[in-house]
Amino acid sequence: MIRQARAINRPAWFCAILALGLIVCLSAPAALAKQASRAVTIEALEAQEMLTQEPRTTFLVDVRTPAEYMLLGHPPQAYNIPWQFLTGDFQLQGGPFQGGKAPYTGYQKSGAPNPDFVGVAQSLFKPEDRLIVISSDGDDGADAADELVKAGFKRVYNIHHGFSGQPQISPELDRLAERHSPFHGQRGRVNGWVYWGLPVSYTMDPKFVYPPDLKRMQTLK
Repeated sequence: MIRQARAINRPAWFCAILALGLIVCLSAPAALAKQASRAVTIEALEAQEMLTQEPRTTFLVDVRTPAEYMLLGHPPQAYNIPWQFLTGDFQLQGGPFQGGKAPYTGYQKSGAPNPDFVGVAQSLFKPEDRLIVISSDGDDGADAADELVKAGFKRVYNIHHGFSGQPQISPELDRLAERHSPFHGQRGRVNGWVYWGLPVSYTMDPKFVYPPDLKRMQTLK
């Protein structure tokens, strides 16, 4: 004999708390993206809106490494001014690197910021220009944007989750994915420029390439 389940009436507040609990439990934990302390933090969609509203005085500054800018693509008309550079030092995650531990397995980024970062920005933009900074996941962008504010730029914004987006999984799962999944680094990122389907270009326009690289190119024969 099949017994019919008896409906249980729950108050609205109980249902709301239960739903919230399920959302928290089912959502994979992820590290909170870093926010700038001096610059204004905005989302990728807000950045795109700003670029369309004031195109003559609004500029996008891509602070990723030149390799990321070229190989992963970049927003059209984004100026590449690297905050850090990729080194030739290959390390395993947790291995020794510049007095600390390597945060990931692979070629490491320079520990110190680009000493020419502010100088190059000052050669390209005016203090009153509106500068929107985009990095890989928003963290480097927060530091770079704050540095621009310290240098005297008055309207500086950092895209919260950057170009690639915020990881959707926990650090523990990310380590397992790196070991076992062919999609490691390609899946599970949200809220960034790419996630929202905003335009991406692979064209290397000399106007937007890192100026010292262009100058160095002229001396190579």
